[in-house]
Amino acid sequence: MLIVLSYFDKIIGPRIFLSYPDAKLELEGDLIDKLMKFFDLDINETFFEIILINKHKRIINLYFELKSEWARGKKELVMLSLIMKERYDSRLIYSFLVDAVQKIISTENIFKAFYKDDNFRDNDIEIDLGYEAIKSTLLNCLKSLINRLKTRS
Repeated sequence: MLIVLSYFDKIIGPRIFLSYPDAKLELEGDLIDKLMKFFDLDINETFFEIILINKHKRIINLYFELKSEWARGKKELVMLSLIMKERYDSRLIYSFLVDAVQKIISTENIFKAFYKDDNFRDNDIEIDLGYEAIKSTLLNCLKSLINRLKTRS
């Protein structure tokens, strides 16, 4: 199981912000490319699943927007994805994704975390605090999901 938080960078386009374990080590390059291309899809749903039959993987996604004082259009475009091999209870996964997203959104000035690699804003401590808050939130939510999946097995 792999969790990936990606976003639309204003300069380079879609990119992985955080993943656990490291997506670059765990996934083939073409799978990362597919994940990034989800930003280009014209999907009206915020929750969607892609099944890659040949790779035996399911990619479950929740797209959301964050209010941002620094972004063009005053919002960050973000997607939380869970990549799994096995079947799952859709309600449980949806609940997990929504819970994680709500915790991220409810963190004050969390949009600043997405500027971690931005050289123009390197003196704002909230950038690093936001990054650590997102990292902690995702890990805690993932541990909770794994525990729930184990108790259902």
